[in-house]
This record gives sequence, structure tokens and C-alpha cells, in this order.
Amino acid sequence: MTEVSLRSLQKFYGKTAALKAISLDVNHGEFVSLLGPSGCGKSTTLKCIAGFEDITDGRICFDNKDISRKLPEDRDIGMVFQSYALFPHMTVTQNLAFGLEMRHVPKAEIAQRVARAMEMVQLTPYADRYPKKLSGGQQQRVALARALVIEPAILLLDEPLANLDAKLRDEMRGFIRDLQKRVGITTIYVTHDQNEAMTMSDRVVVMFDGEIAQAATPEDVYNRPASERVARFVGNANILDLPIARTDAQGTTVTLPGGATLQITRPAPSGQSRLRVMARPEQITLTSADLGQLPGRIEKRYFSGGHVEYSVATDCGPLFVTGPTTQHFAEGDSVGLCFDPARLWPLPDAESAQ
Repeated sequence: MTEVSLRSLQKFYGKTAALKAISLDVNHGEFVSLLGPSGCGKSTTLKCIAGFEDITDGRICFDNKDISRKLPEDRDIGMVFQSYALFPHMTVTQNLAFGLEMRHVPKAEIAQRVARAMEMVQLTPYADRYPKKLSGGQQQRVALARALVIEPAILLLDEPLANLDAKLRDEMRGFIRDLQKRVGITTIYVTHDQNEAMTMSDRVVVMFDGEIAQAATPEDVYNRPASERVARFVGNANILDLPIARTDAQGTTVTLPGGATLQITRPAPSGQSRLRVMARPEQITLTSADLGQLPGRIEKRYFSGGHVEYSVATDCGPLFVTGPTTQHFAEGDSVGLCFDPARLWPLPDAESAQ
């Protein structure tokens, strides 16, 4: 069941288009991340959904009801901000109770709901503490509990982990996702961090320049990007521009420098003489120089804990490869690169210049 629908949503600031007729459906209980660089329109989209920004054109529907012109307090949403926005003069209990008091919920029910919310985010022992006495992660959990205690239909989060250090971000990433699954609330999450979007989401919506470039599962966005720009934004991407030897019903055969051929199991667009294909660093295997499909030379080697990263000079340009720590290639070594054609992804020609 669709919980949130955006239909041809437009937002202009003067003559500048922040959102260019975007459309999106978010299903009940789904966790959807809006991912993109600064200025792409992701936070503007969230603010329009919340009612903090008026839309220029289009429609926003919750459960098939048009709420485009409703005030934020009438939209049945919970909101978590990057800054937490906690009241510094209120305890944890008082921060959680405030929204319920504004809604004139009976005192006995407020006490019950606040207690449940604190237990949900594991903050019961901190009920009487003020925000300045809490860690960043604890403050973020208070902000989450405050958004959920009003029992909204939809939870909106705007870069909620941006102010935390790396270790806390990792912890809170798992905490938020587990909590969302337990509660089952429809969630829209804004981030510029690819790892957050990929690990937390049911679907990732990649945005550039006020438009949706791709909306798909994390696996599809990573392994089957809709464009070269998406491929390069989400993780490291090697793009090989290769001549087409032939195209038939079985796919497209391309030729590597040196003469080795690869059959891509997708036909190339008609009329093309070359095909741009994507290979992620972990989808390329290094071997001895005489066994590979493409010769190369190790330019840089970086130890990264669980794996090793290589920059390899080839006739296709520099390629980035990750391999196990059990491999012992050194800078300056001649190597061979091997490709699994089934894992190569052809990219549309339309964005090859971007």
C-alpha cells in the first residue's frame, strides 16, 4: 500500500528550480533514503513533505489524500533534524512529553507513552537528565523517541547522523534501522553518505540537480546504476570505453586492449560502435601478467585492514581494484586483470560525457 506519493513535485526559489517535477511512491513500512550531493534537492523534498516549504506545483498525498496545502502540524509526521533540536532546559522526560502536551493528550496516557518511548530507545535510566548531560548518540536517541512518541504515520529524518563521529554513526545507523523495523513506520531519510543509504534502506532514491536519477534497491543502485553519474556517485566505479565487436540476441561482445573479448549479456543500443561498461573494484581480479585479460602495472597499493586497494595503470586508463590481504602484489609489479562479464554493467551512452 502506498503511504506517500509525490506527483510532479516542483519547487522554485525565484527563477531557480530546486525540484523539477519529481514523482515518487513510498510504500507503507518502507525505509527510503534520498541520497545525493549538496544542493541536489533532497532536503528540499523532505521539507516539502513535512510542510516546512510550500510547493510551487504538483501534489503530495499521504494514504491517497492530498495534503499539499496542509500545515505541518496537520500532516501526522515525526521529524528528526541534524541538530537534534532538543529543548536544553527540559529533561529527557519533558522533551518527550512536550509534543503530547501540545496535542492535549491526557496526563496518564502521556506518562505511559513517554515510558514506552524511552524503553524503546534504551534511555529509561536517563529520564531525568538534561540534554547537555547526554552524549551525541544519546541526544540523537532522544530526538528519535520524541518523533515517535506522538505515534506519527510517517517518520522523516534529515541527515540525523551528520554531527556524530564515525564510531557513533555506525552504531546509530544500525540502531535506527532496527528500531524502524520493530515499529514498522514508513520512513524517509535524507543523507549525502552512500554507506548510510546503502546499509539502511529498502530503496535508495539518487538525486541530482532537483531530479530523481534512479530509485531502486541498494543492490540495483550499486550493481546496475541507471547512468554513469549514478555509478560514479555511489561507490568507486571503473568505467571502460570499449569497441563493440558484435551485437546479437545473446548480448554484446566488446574487445579489450590486447585483443581479449568479453561478452556482455545485454545488447548495446543500436547504432553504437563503442560501449561504456562499469566494473566495481571488487569485481576485478588481479593475477599474474601472463594470465590476465588486460595487462597492467601496480601504481599504488593501500592496505585497508580487511582488504588491499590497488591503483593499476592500463591501456583503458587507471583502474581501481580491491583484493584480499593474502595477495602480495607490490607497487611497480606487472599484473593481469580478469573480468567476469556477468558482473560488468553497460551504461547508457547519453551520459557518457558527464
